[in-house]
Amino acid sequence: MRIALYPPIKTIIDKARELKPDAAFMDRIFYPALLPVLIGLGLSPILAFLSVNGLWYFAVVLILMLPAAIIVNKTPFAIIIVWLLLAPFFALTPDTVTRYIFWILQRAMIVSGLLVVILSRLLRVKEYKPFRLGMAELAMGSFAVYLLMSILFLHNGDTAIFIKFYDRMFTPMCMYLLVRLIAPDKKEWQMVIWAALVVVITQSVIGLLSWFAPGVLPRAWLGLQGVRTTGSVGEPSVYTALLGFGIAVLFQAAMNYKNRVARAVFLFAFMLGSLGIFISFSRGSWLGGFIIIFGFLPIYPKQMARMIAALLVFGIILGGSVLASQMAWAGERLDNNKTKYDRIIVYHAAIEMLKAKPAFGWGYENFDRYDHSFYEKVGDAAPGRSDRTSHNTYLTILAEEGFVGFALYFFPSLWWLYLTIRAWSHIPKHGLWSRTLLIALWLAWLNITLVNSFVDMRFSAFGHTLWWLILGFIASIVFQYLPSISANTSNIISWHQKI
Repeated sequence: MRIALYPPIKTIIDKARELKPDAAFMDRIFYPALLPVLIGLGLSPILAFLSVNGLWYFAVVLILMLPAAIIVNKTPFAIIIVWLLLAPFFALTPDTVTRYIFWILQRAMIVSGLLVVILSRLLRVKEYKPFRLGMAELAMGSFAVYLLMSILFLHNGDTAIFIKFYDRMFTPMCMYLLVRLIAPDKKEWQMVIWAALVVVITQSVIGLLSWFAPGVLPRAWLGLQGVRTTGSVGEPSVYTALLGFGIAVLFQAAMNYKNRVARAVFLFAFMLGSLGIFISFSRGSWLGGFIIIFGFLPIYPKQMARMIAALLVFGIILGGSVLASQMAWAGERLDNNKTKYDRIIVYHAAIEMLKAKPAFGWGYENFDRYDHSFYEKVGDAAPGRSDRTSHNTYLTILAEEGFVGFALYFFPSLWWLYLTIRAWSHIPKHGLWSRTLLIALWLAWLNITLVNSFVDMRFSAFGHTLWWLILGFIASIVFQYLPSISANTSNIISWHQKI
């Protein structure tokens, strides 16, 4: 069914559409000449006020957002590429400068970009592919409202919780909506491939340097140096989730690129990223990496068999030389029972919390507040440390939000899996933009979803945004190939005139 816009808003939008000038005027005169002057005159008093009062960094953000808004309107997909390339380097905020850059990349750029795209669609400034809000978006929006209600009624009144909600939940969902509204095509996807190449190479090199030349890296990136590998994101599981997304994208691209040099580069990056996952020394990440590698095996049996053989030879050579100590440490990680016992205790506590309040849970961000009351001995595992988190994203959501919140959170993923099956026969079988791309993205999603079962992703705004970004890519591809009957039944709310 359709929903009508509020009459005054509809009138304003219709009038704005009537006043829309031709494209030549916008491109040649308005954007390059008139718009900067008008914006400059309007913001000059604000910038002066901020500078005089010592708030120069907000003035810088405003100045940077001016050209960014123009670029976003012309090429909105640039937001996603910029985020992929830069956000990993500012996922940690140890000082004021990096914190402000994080604000720009995570708090300001994603949400403002989404607003610009929505406004551009409403005013029909440029052509976009059709978009409809469906069951997935309804569940996602309901989950956001549900969390806000949970904060208002079940939290202790700390206003900082709203900032955490904005960073860790709201902006990741906005990233998903941004991808859905832009609806990237094959040409834009190639930008993702090259961005993934840069990310995999840089993060893998940072990971290796943290072991062999830690002095050249910022101190903030070395929090687990000598024990785990975190790249620039500060958490092994987030690091390997990023690498997992990159190597899945790059291997699928290598199998479908005709340029031999590009294929060789992609495959080299695939091997480098696989090494990065191994030296993370995160057992959950190892399992996630295996899922990606063996997930491609039925699709590209000969090519992947050769890659597995190459990785084994590569690992044996390095394991007997420069990575000898790392191989020994990997063996110790496999035999380490201490962390296993710690997690048994906290998993048991999370389950007991869920049993106590199964429907609506204990409230958003309240897990660490109440979990200690449920610690008890489980078999050979006895309570010890008092600073545990759940180490499981989904147990945290179940304990904090109950079955209702968990169902709303996970429904979009299950819904797009269902629609993937419905649209499967309509999607091209081979090529860069094909079923194999969807398989690669689902493997990347499965990797990060599995990794989330061994870490509490609620603490990483970057990691959670990556999860929703991958789902957004999946949704944007599937939606383009939904048969008419599926599209009509799966989308319950249509924007005015299918904006």
